[in-house]
Amino acid sequence: MTISRRDLLTYSSVGAVGMLLALPTAREAIAEAPLSGVQVPGVYRFKIGSFEITVISDGTISFPPEVLWPEVSKDERDAVLGGDFTSTETVVLQTNVLVVNTGDHLVLIDAGSRGKFMPTAGKFLSNLAIAGVKPEQVDIVLVTHAHPDHLWGVTDAMDKERTFVNAEYVFCEDELNFWRMPNHPFETDANRSFIWRRNTYNFEAIDDRIRTIKAGGEVTPGIVTMSTPGHTPGHVSVHIASEGEELVCTGDVVGNRAVGFQHPDWRGGFDLDLDQGVKTRRSFLDSAASKKVLVASYHLPFPGLGHVARDGTAYRWIQADWMWDL
Repeated sequence: MTISRRDLLTYSSVGAVGMLLALPTAREAIAEAPLSGVQVPGVYRFKIGSFEITVISDGTISFPPEVLWPEVSKDERDAVLGGDFTSTETVVLQTNVLVVNTGDHLVLIDAGSRGKFMPTAGKFLSNLAIAGVKPEQVDIVLVTHAHPDHLWGVTDAMDKERTFVNAEYVFCEDELNFWRMPNHPFETDANRSFIWRRNTYNFEAIDDRIRTIKAGGEVTPGIVTMSTPGHTPGHVSVHIASEGEELVCTGDVVGNRAVGFQHPDWRGGFDLDLDQGVKTRRSFLDSAASKKVLVASYHLPFPGLGHVARDGTAYRWIQADWMWDL
């Protein structure tokens, strides 16, 4: 409240001035509310043609940069990560699960980990409920590859009961064959045996509902896999098309906003075949940039939707605007 000289002259009596002084201050007029302490739901919905797609967050996973890119010097890593205004100590990756409602099927593209891999990732079912979807409504789960943050969410905490009781589980033949090979090299690997063992439990729990397809095969009309090996032998990305619109899902071809685009030739990121991983990444990014197609990423900042643009001999990520109407 502003009081001019004229106001003071008008209210010159002691009573009037007293009344003015008795008015509440601006601070007293503001209502107070307790801090929430809770983040908003990780849910975002959009359309591709007649398909309704919901991005559901399972939370985040994180790794030291030297684990992801061990062949690159700390100075190089710090320059790229710091230049992207991200931590140079810990690389945080989102886990963005797509729920695709085609009208005939409700399809999950990957399933999160239900908190069994890292405690920061395990929000999928609660966010799915907020989105108004029940686990029993899911009838297809497409697993792009059998890493913990993509596969382990298909079962409960004990790796025994199926999370999506009415679903069939679709895998690329090469991926399933790799993980189920006899005398698997991970079985005696000190760093990876726990992944192999828990994968085995999850496969056993869903065994009678598994359907395998070849890379490039159709999951259901409008949803087709794309062969993108390197991260794992049978890793697939996904092409979704409806009524002339399309979306390409990366799986784990690109895992980090800064490094994946600025330095697609940096080997690492848990790719099992390092050279093939680089080749696949460059091919994927080049195709996405050429076609200007909308891209959905499992690990980029939520909701992980955007476009790939060329930037010299490398690329850059252009986050898509949120759309508030379907």
